[in-house]
Amino acid sequence: MKTNILGAAALIAVLCALPAHAQYGYGNEESRPLPPAGATPNQLIPAVASDGQYATVNHGISREQTAWHVRAALNVAALGCRDAAERETVAAYNALLSRHKTALAAADGAVKAQYRSRFGAGWDSRHDRDMTRVYNFFAQPPAQTSFCRVARDVLAEAGRVRADQFAAFAVDALPRLEAPFTDFYRNYDAWRIADRAWQVRLARR
Repeated sequence: MKTNILGAAALIAVLCALPAHAQYGYGNEESRPLPPAGATPNQLIPAVASDGQYATVNHGISREQTAWHVRAALNVAALGCRDAAERETVAAYNALLSRHKTALAAADGAVKAQYRSRFGAGWDSRHDRDMTRVYNFFAQPPAQTSFCRVARDVLAEAGRVRADQFAAFAVDALPRLEAPFTDFYRNYDAWRIADRAWQVRLARR
């Protein structure tokens, strides 16, 4: 089956899923809490911005970037969501590329123009680096199950969106696609608090 999937190289380093664990918690009072979703104890979590939101690759971006990040997120889903609905996900993604070809080309061109204006010479290297970060963000293993579920819903809805309404649709879709990851970040920050409390209790014994 031939798929129209872009940016696959950006995912190579991050698609090896980590083993799943239960949410952090105490097996008994002596047990150290585990990080959520099989994450490592030194997981990098974005800082919280002044507006209270996590400063992810999707934070504070332009309308055109929003549309392009939605395409990137759904590209990751088509490439990485290897589950019972895999064929449907890939087919829906390819349909998205066809149905919204004009809107996606416009978003791509506008984003590149923004990079040229902002960074001047060498803008393309900065653009490539930032897009790799976007792909890697949506491929983070701890949130993949929830992300794949949301991505399928978004792809189904995108198939009913008029071609001239994709940019508006993306404004609503991107926060939904990001939510599994920010939910994980909140759980991870809660685990950090629980882990520090455990260490304090241990030190007092």
